[in-house]
Amino acid sequence: MHQKISLIVQPGDSFFPIVRAIDRADRAINLTVFRMDDPIIQRALIEARQRAVRVRVLLSSSARGWGERNHKLLKEASDAGIATRAPAGDSKRARYHYKMMTVDDKKAFVFTFNPTRENLHYARDFGIEVFSPAVAGEINRLFAADWHDRPFTANHESPLLVSPFNSRQKMTSLLANARSSIQIADAKLQDPAIVALLVKKARSGIPVRVLGDERYASTLPAEIAFRAVARYRLHAKCTIIDGATAVIGSMNLRTESLDRRRELSITVDDSAILRQLNAVFESDWERRAPRSDNTATQVMRAFPTSYPASAESFAPSFVMISRNDTLLRHAINNGMTTIGRAEENDVVISDPLVSRYHARLVLNAGICTLTDLDSGNGSFVNGERITGEKRLRPGDVLRFSESEDFRLLEV
Repeated sequence: MHQKISLIVQPGDSFFPIVRAIDRADRAINLTVFRMDDPIIQRALIEARQRAVRVRVLLSSSARGWGERNHKLLKEASDAGIATRAPAGDSKRARYHYKMMTVDDKKAFVFTFNPTRENLHYARDFGIEVFSPAVAGEINRLFAADWHDRPFTANHESPLLVSPFNSRQKMTSLLANARSSIQIADAKLQDPAIVALLVKKARSGIPVRVLGDERYASTLPAEIAFRAVARYRLHAKCTIIDGATAVIGSMNLRTESLDRRRELSITVDDSAILRQLNAVFESDWERRAPRSDNTATQVMRAFPTSYPASAESFAPSFVMISRNDTLLRHAINNGMTTIGRAEENDVVISDPLVSRYHARLVLNAGICTLTDLDSGNGSFVNGERITGEKRLRPGDVLRFSESEDFRLLEV
């Protein structure tokens, strides 16, 4: 692939690459999601529509446990002028599980993650951002077929794997041609033919390592080296072949994903991306923190944490990051942090709708709480106005009156 391309790593990169692309859209955004509850991404889409950008969202109707929330999301988006549809063929047996976004017919994203707070901040996930009219065009062709409930024929020359059309064929070919190593991050590696092929490659002397979910470890043959990811919930679907080619996307290596569901993955051979992916895989395999330049690392550089001598006494620190300016960061120290329009506050927000003494954050033994100080226009957590004290979690979105959004991150 010979185009501008970058890797998104979660947790760490958060919503920033997605919102940045939405904020820069001029004409059109197409988005498919399986689950979605991130308020900043939702707000960015609404603001894009207010700029006269055509926004279309294809949202699954069969996401387990999310029927009511997805229905609510569809209504809210529709009320904001965003065109929404549920795929006509979506069902529990043949779910439309893929996650992608295109912007202005020239930029494309392929995600392993849903735009939810859990996936952005509590799960190991990946995304690929590529500036390529050809790739964006092929994804838009798939989107149009699903939007209008029309047949689709996959382009086998494209770097995309689209289930159930060509994913099995392409993945089987890539694995069969492996010469030195196979590394897989997949919580649900179960397809019998794929597992048999991996065993064959392992017996031929090619190391096969799988990062997965402990619940499925017993289903894999002994020839396949297996470890569970200890530091995060593993939601990524990524296969790295010979350290030089990767397949990233929504598709698990199981029969349903290969043969029945709508899934989308992309092959990547960019050397810089592969170095990053190999480093993240190795860090997860060895259960140590990776060296990277994602958002979490930048936050830690901006606000280095002093660790106590006793691991038992360690409590996390937090930082608030502005949506509008990722370099605008407010460290949340132990004790009380005051927020308001008055200059003597620890965090000063000059918006006239913000009260002089609007709210306070309290961090004690790693527990962070927000209290609204009877402000005129309210304090909001994940879009909901709070009353009294509210315990916060990393990834929560904070807003004071109608001022800018802040994301609370742990460092």
